[in-house]
Amino acid sequence: MKNKLFILFVAVFSCWLGLVPLSAKRIVSLTPSLTKNLQYLGVENELVGCTSYCKTSRKVPVVASAVKVNVEKVVAMKPDLVITSTLTQPETVAALKKMGVNIVVFPMAHSFNDICTQFLQLGKLVGKEAQAQKVLGDINRKIAKLKAGYTSKKRVFIQLGANPLFAVIPNTFMNDYIVFAGAKNITEGMTSGSITREAVLTRNPEAIFIVTMGVFADQEKKEWQRYSNLAAVKNKKIFIVDSDKACTPTPVTFAETLELIFKNLK
Repeated sequence: MKNKLFILFVAVFSCWLGLVPLSAKRIVSLTPSLTKNLQYLGVENELVGCTSYCKTSRKVPVVASAVKVNVEKVVAMKPDLVITSTLTQPETVAALKKMGVNIVVFPMAHSFNDICTQFLQLGKLVGKEAQAQKVLGDINRKIAKLKAGYTSKKRVFIQLGANPLFAVIPNTFMNDYIVFAGAKNITEGMTSGSITREAVLTRNPEAIFIVTMGVFADQEKKEWQRYSNLAAVKNKKIFIVDSDKACTPTPVTFAETLELIFKNLK
């Protein structure tokens, strides 16, 4: 019954996005996380265009920067599918549609469940639904094993920026790192990620995870270590996390980051 309900949910989700499974062979990706998912699905060879921030194992024509899409270049690639997120400007999406491009816009993932649903949908689009289900099966078993092995009750702070100080808040997929570990996010109840250092000190996290910000990450770690009464300092629980994994909404990178967080909360 649960499997039938999940399949029905995915079908409804597909209709909401306006998608039809088509097993695309010429794909342009305008979002790095979607490019990673194409790799996990084993269809990177079908990629004919991507952004300058996408990491690929072979040279792929760049058709966009982080903020600007070259519409003419995208069209020149003659894609049968363009995939992107809601970070792409609506005007750009409209321009591509006007030129007859089949473009699918994936909404922002707010949870691990969102990540999995979108991964399965992408798998259907590129004719790799079975591979998507296999990847998700492996990932869910890995996460279940992590959860069974340890549960933390620690107060946790995940830092995303330094100037200004920015934190992971509820209703984001990164908050699930904390939830899945059974820990408590010190930003619980907040609706904005902006936070002062004084507020963090008052909430006294027992573990701090600083998402990679180049040299700033090391500087921030040293800054927190100045506060000898901070629980995370006393516990020696201040860690630097790879942003390429932690901030990328894919099932594989989510599980890798979660494993690191579980390991360091012990």
